[in-house]
Amino acid sequence: MTRRAHQTTAYYAAYFVLGATIASLGPSLIYLGANTATSTDVWGLLFLTRSAGYLSGSLIGGRLIQRWSGSLLLSTVLLGAAIALAAMPAITVFSLLLTMMLVIGACEGCLDVGCNLQLVWVHRERSAPYLNGMFLVAALGGVFSPLLFSLLGGAWGYRALALLKLPLVVVFWLLSAPDPQQEEAPHVRRRLHPLWFALFCLIVFIYVGGEVSFSGWLSSYAFTLNLATEKGGGMLTSFYWVGILLGRAVAIPLTRRLALRRMVLICLAGIMLSLGMILLNPLSVNWLWAGALGVGVCLAPLFPTTFAFLERQVAISGSLAGVLWASGSLGAMLYPWLIGQQMAQRGALSLMAILVVSFGAALLLFGWVSGRVAR
Repeated sequence: MTRRAHQTTAYYAAYFVLGATIASLGPSLIYLGANTATSTDVWGLLFLTRSAGYLSGSLIGGRLIQRWSGSLLLSTVLLGAAIALAAMPAITVFSLLLTMMLVIGACEGCLDVGCNLQLVWVHRERSAPYLNGMFLVAALGGVFSPLLFSLLGGAWGYRALALLKLPLVVVFWLLSAPDPQQEEAPHVRRRLHPLWFALFCLIVFIYVGGEVSFSGWLSSYAFTLNLATEKGGGMLTSFYWVGILLGRAVAIPLTRRLALRRMVLICLAGIMLSLGMILLNPLSVNWLWAGALGVGVCLAPLFPTTFAFLERQVAISGSLAGVLWASGSLGAMLYPWLIGQQMAQRGALSLMAILVVSFGAALLLFGWVSGRVAR
């Protein structure tokens, strides 16, 4: 294998474990609650704390990766996450559990930025299909994690996740890091205008916030409108994740053939169409399932393709990448909470209405700013 192939394989393996770790909280909530003798009314703090850690890890990781060896940084955060995950079964105090969740979130946020940025540094102009492939691997990790916890239980599930990270600690310790895009000398690509960068951050905020909100509230939406039982709502969410897997698989060859800007615009239009089908037929089970699949397929390539488009046009340093990822983390923190408030006050249809408006705004914003940025 070539050096580039070794690096790509390592980032893919790390992203599989990242996806598995992110998906581990849901299946282990009841176990963690029993361990700390807490009830469901405080479990939401675990998601909030992890997202806060993810945000801080994204910002810090983006800066550190410009100054440290990227491989050494990833090895360090993988080790930190492994230790924290292995300690989870022994924690019986909720405040300590929140602290550990903050640490795990920070390590995973740093790992997320590090893998994406270094994969772009490895493949440069040809990074788009590799980014979509890496996100596909993360989705596979997300499917793997619930199966792992259902087979092994909470305690051994966390220990198994920790053990999966340990070989990667060694791999990245020995792996040579790619040369970074230098922040102070972006002579190959233009610098990004601050206003344009702020708009891209807003777009990423909508992407990630909308994705987390749709997947998180979809089951409750269907149950509240009598479109599914509690079990059926879970199956509906799984069907949406099938769409995510399909979308990321299809995106790999498409990003080799389609202009990245056009692909992002098509995906955003597809999300609008899928959400519109659900909103215009609010009492139809069939339209809900079809719309959920469509949203998943079109959402899947959005973030990696947008990042690849932006990196291809302008100089993206580690610091800027960290801010982009932090914008997504902020969306993951705020969007589901805001939508939950509106659903409680105005009904379940608020979910689809807010997302239609949000992704409509993202479509307009991306269409405008990408036209200014594109060469």
